[in-house]
Order: sequence, then C-alpha cells, then structure tokens
Amino acid sequence: MGGLLSKRLIGVLIVMVCMIAASGSSQERMPVSGLPVPPISGVPKPAGAVGGLKVLNWAGFKAAITYTFDDSIDSQIANYPLLQSTGVHMTFFLVGSSDQNSPVWAQAAKDGHELGNHTEHHCHANGAGCGWGSYAGSLEAEYDLSTAHIEQTYGLSNVWTTASPYGDMGYDAVAKTRFFLNRGVFGGQIAPYDNTDPYNLPVHGVVAGETASSFNSVIDAVHTAGNWQIFLFHSLGGDGGYAPVSVTDVLESIHHAQSMGDLWIDSMVNVGAYWAGQKAVTHATYTKSGKDTIVHWTLPDHFPPGRTVRVTVTGGRLKQAGKVLPWNEAGYYEVALDAGSLVISK
Repeated sequence: MGGLLSKRLIGVLIVMVCMIAASGSSQERMPVSGLPVPPISGVPKPAGAVGGLKVLNWAGFKAAITYTFDDSIDSQIANYPLLQSTGVHMTFFLVGSSDQNSPVWAQAAKDGHELGNHTEHHCHANGAGCGWGSYAGSLEAEYDLSTAHIEQTYGLSNVWTTASPYGDMGYDAVAKTRFFLNRGVFGGQIAPYDNTDPYNLPVHGVVAGETASSFNSVIDAVHTAGNWQIFLFHSLGGDGGYAPVSVTDVLESIHHAQSMGDLWIDSMVNVGAYWAGQKAVTHATYTKSGKDTIVHWTLPDHFPPGRTVRVTVTGGRLKQAGKVLPWNEAGYYEVALDAGSLVISK
C-alpha cells in the first residue's frame, strides 16, 4: 500500500512540475508573432543603459517584397498550384462580380495568402469603363459588395486592403473609410518611416512580356536600398487578361528573391502592418512611472489585430501585460501592437 501511495505521490509531483514548467515557458514565448525569422543568430541581449528603443526595419530583414495579382482571372486560378509551391504568401485582389466563385480563392485564404478588394465591377471612380458588369451606383457600394462577397464566399471575417481599379485616385478618400491600405499603380518603392501615402501605395507595374531578368533587377535594387517593393501582376497568359507574362518568369523571380536569404517576401497586409506599426511605435509618447518608462502608441484606423513589431534597446527589461518579454538571439524582442503600450524598466 505504501509503495502504491509513493508512486501516486511521485506521479502528482511530476504533473505539478510539468504544469509549472509549461506555465513559465508559455510566458517566455509571449507574444508569438508568426513572422519569419531572419538568418541571424547568437546576438547577445542588450546590457547597456536602460532605454534606446528602436524598431527593426522589415522584421529584421534587409528589405521586403510583395507579389500582388489583380482581377482574379483564369490564368491566376490555373497557375495557383505553381504560385503556392513557392511557399510565399501573396495578395490576390478579387473583382467580386468576376472571380468565378472559384474554390481556389478559398484555398488561397487557407494557405495564408491575402484576398483583397478590387471592387465589385472594376470601374473608374466616375462609374465609367467598368471591366465587368455595370457600376453599382457609388464607390461605397462597389467596395461593400465586393467585401461582402469575399467574406461570405471564402469564409473570411475581414478584408483589410484594396487596390484601386486602373489606379484611379478618385477611390482614395472612400478607401480610407473602409480599409487599412490601398494600392495604386504609380512606380516606386516604400522606405521605412517614409511618408508614402498608405492609400496610394506605389508598385512596380509589370508590363506585357516582362521577364525574370527585369523582375530580378527590381528585386536587386530594392534589396540594395533596404525598402519594400510591391509587384503588380495581371495575366499569367492565355486568358486575354491585361499585361500577360509567363508564370515561369514570375516563379524565377520569387526563387531569386528567396536565394538572397535576407529578403522578407509576404502579403501586402502583413508587410504593410509592420511598416505602419513601426511608425506608430517610433512616434510613441514616453512617460515616467517611478523607475519605469511607459511607451504609448496609437495604431492607424482599420489596423489588423494580432500584429507585432521587433525591437531592440540599449538595455533594460521590456514588459507587456505584466510579463517580461524574452530576447530572441536573432536580435530582437517581439512587441504586441494591440497592447498600445510597453514598459521599459531596469
């Protein structure tokens, strides 16, 4: 009997130790961002003067790339398995009235790609020149019909970004009332902390017949500059869509970007949330509370939840929700943006 009790006691003690260890480890893992980890290791925890908060550019990578595809056309649906095989998260801007209700888009969402709003009928802001169907009567209706279709058909709870049809800037003011970001069509890159209009984000607009060599030159340039480049694709050939290019060239460019090792390749909402979150924390207010410094920030309208930024300091401990944030040897702490504040202490 005594031996049986001893075994039970030992079992209870083991369970208790495991529960305590699990509790402690869960605290040290908080928050879990889901961001890719840059190819760096062995960076020592800062041990200097308390303070010096700085948000790392592009989640600790050298630069960022986003592949966007407009119009939800046949060639994108047909070539989705090839695009998915790269392991890169992309953004597909769907036209609500013409995306064929394809199960490919539901699968894309499950695979981690972003489904964005490209309006219901792809019209100019004055209601003319609709690519598919007839103008819904207002820009608000064009956006709302498309968003409702995407959410209801593909099981999403939110649509965070949009792309103006034809790059028509007449959409920009209404986009601000409904979306986190709006992509335009004019050329350019986006730099950390810059004043790029989040409702008219620039792109590399792909032209018909453009090849991997050209795409790779754009990728090399953004890598050197340390900026964010959004690619704008339409047709992947054979469907009569705008500016067709070979899917092989698109894939080659993705592999080229991946080969660099220090490029972050992700959807527009993911990279854009980091870019905007970095600016929010950088422009935060600082207040003293005893020996602690409290950092407060405000996120932009329609900001997606559950996002983080990666920061470093000259020294000190970082806390959120009363928990000390762990140091990652890739060179950062991860800070949850939803919290709106951070404590830096000795």
